Amino acid sequence: MRKHISELSGYCGAGEILFDFKKAAYAQLEIELDSPAEDLAQVVISECAENGRIAYGGGWRTFKMNDFRVTRGQKVYRFQIPTHQGCYGVANHLDTPADFGGEVAIFRYVYVNHYYGPVKVRRIEFFNDAPEDAAHFESSNEKLDEIWEFCKYSMLATSIFPCYIDGERERLPYEADAYIAQMGHFCSGADYSIARNTIDYFMENGDKTWPTEWLLLTPYLAHYYNLYSGDTASLERWLPELPAKALEHFCRKEDGLLVPQGNVRDIVDWPETCLDGYEFKTPNFVPNAFRYGTLLMLAEMTGDSSYVKKAESLKAMLRKKMLKKGLFVDNPESSHTGLHTAMFALRFGLAEGQEVAAHQAIVRKSGMKCSVYAAQFLLESCFVGGMDDLGIQLMTSDGEWSWMNMLRKGATVTMEAWDDSLKPNQDWSHPWGAAPANIIPRYVAGVRPVAAGFSKFEVKPSCAAPEKFFLRQPTPFGAVEVRKDGAKLDVTLVGTDRKLKKLGKGLYALA
Repeated sequence: MRKHISELSGYCGAGEILFDFKKAAYAQLEIELDSPAEDLAQVVISECAENGRIAYGGGWRTFKMNDFRVTRGQKVYRFQIPTHQGCYGVANHLDTPADFGGEVAIFRYVYVNHYYGPVKVRRIEFFNDAPEDAAHFESSNEKLDEIWEFCKYSMLATSIFPCYIDGERERLPYEADAYIAQMGHFCSGADYSIARNTIDYFMENGDKTWPTEWLLLTPYLAHYYNLYSGDTASLERWLPELPAKALEHFCRKEDGLLVPQGNVRDIVDWPETCLDGYEFKTPNFVPNAFRYGTLLMLAEMTGDSSYVKKAESLKAMLRKKMLKKGLFVDNPESSHTGLHTAMFALRFGLAEGQEVAAHQAIVRKSGMKCSVYAAQFLLESCFVGGMDDLGIQLMTSDGEWSWMNMLRKGATVTMEAWDDSLKPNQDWSHPWGAAPANIIPRYVAGVRPVAAGFSKFEVKPSCAAPEKFFLRQPTPFGAVEVRKDGAKLDVTLVGTDRKLKKLGKGLYALA
C-alpha cells in the first residue's frame, strides 16, 4: 500500500477556513493549530462543497465532524474517524487493514470553524501500490483524456482494501462491481493480488450473492485474471468450482432457460430508475444472454466442447422463444425491446444478420439509458457490435447521464449512479462507475491480452479512435506502449529486457 501526505496551510482570520485537496482520497487527518487561547474548535471532513462552502451531499457522501478542546500554543490534533459500519445492517463489510493505523474515510474538503489563527491540515492518504504514471493515456480528444484520468484515479483511490469493494456505503465485494473494478485496475497498474483475493472471496462467499447475472460473471473474473496476471496456478485452483457458476441447476428441464431460485433473482440493471422500462417475467432475456456468454467463456477456459453445445442450445431456445419480428424481447410474453435487451443481444453475439442493424438502431436511439454498472456492457456492446463511434460519443457526452456530469457535480472518484437524483442514497466512491478505465485501453486503443500473462496480445485500435493517441498498458513484465499518429502505429516494450515479436494482423508475442 502506498502512503502519501498532503499538507495545506492557511490563516483563520474570520473564524473559519475551507481547505480543498482537489481530489478525494481514502485518508486520515491531522490538524496543527497555534492558538492564542483555549477554545472549542470544530473540524469537518467532506466530499462535497457548494459555492465555496462545505456541504453535506446526502446519502453516503462523507460528512464527519469532530470538536476539539484547543489548548494555548502549537499542537497537533488527530481527527477521529469512527469505525466504518456498512448500511442495511451489513456487518460483514471489509475491515480497514490494520497496518493503516486506524480507520479511514474518503474526503476532499476540510473545514475548520470557531478558531482564529494559523492552521495546517495534513491528509495521510492511502493508495494502491501502482504509481499514478504506471498507466497513461492521452490523445487528440481532450474530453476522452479527461474521462480517462477521472476513471483511472477512481481505480487507484478505491483499490486499497484486500478485495475490491462496491463502494463506501457497504465496503463489500460483489461480482459485478469486481468485474468493472478488476478490468479497470488491470489497465491502471500491474498489481493482481487484490483481484486474486476477491475471486477467492467469491469462491467462499458466492452463496451470499443474490443477482443472477452477477454469479454468472465469476468465470469472467477468473479468465481475465489469468490473461492479465499469468497466474495459472490460481486458475487451476478455481476451475473445479467455476462450472457451478454457470447456474445449470437453475435451468428448466423443458427448455433449458435460466430461472432463478431461492434467494437469487434477476437484476438486469441497478438502480431501478435506470431499467429503461424492462419488463420482468420468468424467464428473462438478459440473464439468459449472460449465461450464453458464460458458457462460451467456460469453453474457452477449459477446452471442453460440451459448453459450446450448451451455448448453442441456449441460443436456439432464446431465438425460438424471445425473438419476435427480428428483435429479441425482454421475456417470452413481452413485445418490448429496450436498451438492455438490445445491447446484450449485441454484446453476446445473439443477434444475427439483419437483426444486428435492428438492435443497433435501438441502442443508438436509447443512448445512455442505463446505469453506470450497465454502461460497462453498453460500451462493450458498442465496440464489439460495430458502433465504435457511439462508444466514443457516450464516454464523452455532456448529458446528465454521463461522466462529465459526475465531474460537474464535483466528484473526483466515480459515483454509484449518474446523479444523486437517480439514487439519493448513493456514495461518490464507487469503482463500478469507472468503465472507461478499461474500455479506453481495451477497445479504443485496442490493447488486449490473448494468452496468459500478456505473453501474447493484440493491438487493434478502434476505427473511431482519436487521430493521435498514446497508451501505456502495465503488464507483469513491464509496459506495452502504443503510439498512434494518423495511420502510423508504433508498439514497444519498456521497463523490461524482453523482446517483442510481431505475428501479424495486430498480434504480438514475447520473443
